[in-house]
Amino acid sequence: MEYILFFAGAVIGAGVVYFLMQYARKKDKRAIEEEKNGKQEALNQLMRIETENRFLKTKDEELETVQKTLSEKFENLANKIFDEKDQKSTEKIKLVLQPIEKDIEQFRKKIEELHTGTTDRMTVLTTKIEDLQKLNQLITEETSNLTRALKGDIKKQGSWGELILERLLEMSGLRKGIEYETQSSFAQDGNRLQPDVIVKLPEEKHLIIDSKVSFLDYERYLHAETEPETQKFKKALILSMKRHIDGLHEKHYQSLENIHAPDYVFMFIPVEGAFATVMEEDMSLYQYAIKKNVIMIGPSSLLASLRTVSFIWQQENQAKHANEIAIKSGALLDKFISFYEDLEKVGNQLQTTQKTYDDAMNKLKTGRGNLLNRAKEIQELGARTNKQLPSS
Repeated sequence: MEYILFFAGAVIGAGVVYFLMQYARKKDKRAIEEEKNGKQEALNQLMRIETENRFLKTKDEELETVQKTLSEKFENLANKIFDEKDQKSTEKIKLVLQPIEKDIEQFRKKIEELHTGTTDRMTVLTTKIEDLQKLNQLITEETSNLTRALKGDIKKQGSWGELILERLLEMSGLRKGIEYETQSSFAQDGNRLQPDVIVKLPEEKHLIIDSKVSFLDYERYLHAETEPETQKFKKALILSMKRHIDGLHEKHYQSLENIHAPDYVFMFIPVEGAFATVMEEDMSLYQYAIKKNVIMIGPSSLLASLRTVSFIWQQENQAKHANEIAIKSGALLDKFISFYEDLEKVGNQLQTTQKTYDDAMNKLKTGRGNLLNRAKEIQELGARTNKQLPSS
């Protein structure tokens, strides 16, 4: 049985190692590191199992030796018993054998525990290997699905490029619907034009960005196995970029109604590696694009440009707020001056009213020949009144 266990452990170990080696070739760097850790753990498990198998084999050999020794002792004792034919001697022999039987039973239990532990570990190892297989299958399927989607569906390639573009816009700090718009639709010469992004600038200026993907050509270039294939697919990639440039030039996004953009359009290339490869291989393509009023730009350069635009908007908003504060402060001062002038007018009018009042009172009761004294004189002469005149 120990040889079978040992052989099974070796076969399992070889199978796991082969599986892990095949699995490691199909994963990317991060997955390879995780797989290496899993493989090392599996190898450690196998090494422990092999060590335990060797230990069990040794214990089995020791058990056989003990059993053989005990059998010989038992045979000798039995012969002695039969020779003596003495019941008391038989009972004494049983008493002598009882401790030995207990030791044998304990040893047997330990062997069974070791076998049980080995079986449990094998079960755990098998489960882990199955989990690794499922994970590998899932990653492979997901990678294949993404690759097929990008290879076979031009629309999905475009959507993927637009998604990368919008992520960069969000990272730049610009606000959608305020500092930039996506998928705005325009009618021009009977056609519907829809640039991917229109970035707004101060003073009602704009920048137009359109994403263009050449994923299939770049993927073929990366996986080319020979130098002729590499050159072939590299040229195909450059030709694909050139077609994108021509297509953008023909759309004339910068001349759309109510769009005040410079005389060029940004052609965003979401795959930085593809952009770098094209620039390294054919710098004249960049000059060709400029002549077509198209500026080729990769993710890192575009993000820097968008953050610059975001900073300009921050400065513009601060200046705008400062100007509004100055205007409102001036209006407040004007109101204050007008209020002060009105109060002066009220004061002057009050002074005039007071003077008129004083003149009237002087004529009534305080001045020479005032009306009150004359009325008293008339009363003293015998004029009859129902009310008394006030004292002067």
